[in-house]
Amino acid sequence: MSTITEKPRHTAAATRREGKGVTSGRTAMLGVRVLCILVSLGIWQALVVAGILPESGVAAPWDIAGAFASMLTGDALWSAIGDTASSWAIGLGISLAVAIPVGLLLGASGLLYRMSRFTIDFLRSIPPIALIPLALLQYGATAKMTLVLVVFGSLWPVLLQSMYGMHQIDPSLRDMARTYGIKRKHYVRFIVLPGAAPFVATGVRVAATMSLLLAIGAQLIGGAPGLGAQMTTYEQGGDIPRMWAVVVITGLLGVLLNRGLLVLERRALRWHSAYRPTVTH
Repeated sequence: MSTITEKPRHTAAATRREGKGVTSGRTAMLGVRVLCILVSLGIWQALVVAGILPESGVAAPWDIAGAFASMLTGDALWSAIGDTASSWAIGLGISLAVAIPVGLLLGASGLLYRMSRFTIDFLRSIPPIALIPLALLQYGATAKMTLVLVVFGSLWPVLLQSMYGMHQIDPSLRDMARTYGIKRKHYVRFIVLPGAAPFVATGVRVAATMSLLLAIGAQLIGGAPGLGAQMTTYEQGGDIPRMWAVVVITGLLGVLLNRGLLVLERRALRWHSAYRPTVTH
């Protein structure tokens, strides 16, 4: 009887120890990352103060922090963030609405897949930034110009991943659906979408980051309202700390976007074997 009662206690204790070990490991890793960031900022500050990095082009972290704090209380920064975020969200939404169904359709047919590959490879090889002169002539330095470039650049990762997802569906599942006469709507819901979902999710994450970069790049080069235009304004006015503060903000937005989409992807696809935590004994 003692053996029966002692075993659960031992298992619970081992589980608690394992949980504490994982938590302490994560805390240590976070500490190392913070330390690396602080060391990098210290080296950066020292290089600027020593004159190795010219102040005319590179601001010190302390000056960037001061500029960042002063910009938070103004309306210009938040307006620029809003313009960039709206161009990013609308452009990405249009890309997803077009690329996912078209990619699944092209991937479902071997003939359509082969016929469309050359055209897709040719179009996706064109740098979206190269279309800025054409977009400027058509729409001027407006949000529409930014939107065109975002849609064009973020369309291809989702389209290709959707096509690849269709190709990776187990052929035995298709044969089973055909044999049992499963209705098309059930085939799409229970076989096509679950099979292609991990590939589509990866394409969405890549396209989301790319669309943010394209929005900022179009605003930086084309002059459309947003964070990119703010960088140009501060650079031309000689306000280097504020220019670098905007650069830091764009980097933080990219990191937060990527991490947020990664968490959302893992939660939405937690049923898939690729996203299940590995169990060790």
